[in-house]
Amino acid sequence: MLTRLQHKRLSDEIADQIVGLIKNGKLKPGDSLPSEREMTNSLGVSAPPLREGLKILETMGFIEIQPRRKIVVKSIAGTVLHDPLTKVVEGDLDMVIQLLEVRKILESWAASKASQLATDKEIGHLEEVYQELKKDFEMDQLGVDADARFHLAVYQAAQNTILSHIGSTLFDLLWQTQKVIRKAMFTDDINKQRLLEQHFSILQAIKERNPRKARAAILTHLDFAEKKIIELTSSK
Repeated sequence: MLTRLQHKRLSDEIADQIVGLIKNGKLKPGDSLPSEREMTNSLGVSAPPLREGLKILETMGFIEIQPRRKIVVKSIAGTVLHDPLTKVVEGDLDMVIQLLEVRKILESWAASKASQLATDKEIGHLEEVYQELKKDFEMDQLGVDADARFHLAVYQAAQNTILSHIGSTLFDLLWQTQKVIRKAMFTDDINKQRLLEQHFSILQAIKERNPRKARAAILTHLDFAEKKIIELTSSK
């Protein structure tokens, strides 16, 4: 993935090369960078300029250096969207519905594109996450994390870097709210089965390379979620 460097300002070149991988979608939100040892070997540099380059990227908001030196790609839309939207959306189901309307626009397009452009590896990843969601439901868990990762995988399979990062930010906002909604929805077991069937339909449409079917499957799922949120809101 990384290539050897030949320029003098190594830290800047390291940062530029990683930014390039983020821009062309080879590194996606939530992806982990290789270990420092692997990167120094791939780049042909020593540890100090690599760490300086990573510090530049962290300051710019492209990566997060987590405990034990795990390095994760951040959403490039996160700083712009996350903080103000969190204040607007948090705890307000009416605003969650408006955010869901935005998801309909973005995800219907993403599902259509994913059905045309997804690689075999990306479809395999969607299948794996679907199985995790199914297992969560069978164990009577909410499946919020698997659900978010499934939809993010659809965004990423659309091969649009900006959309992938925006999707990452949106689902970060919805994660806590989805827990509340799922708890209310799962008082009726049929809702759990319907959600699982809807995710399977999305997966199958993408596997079949059918853009119209993929778009319809996403909208069916999101319309169902919106209906349940409205019911939850009106019952309060």
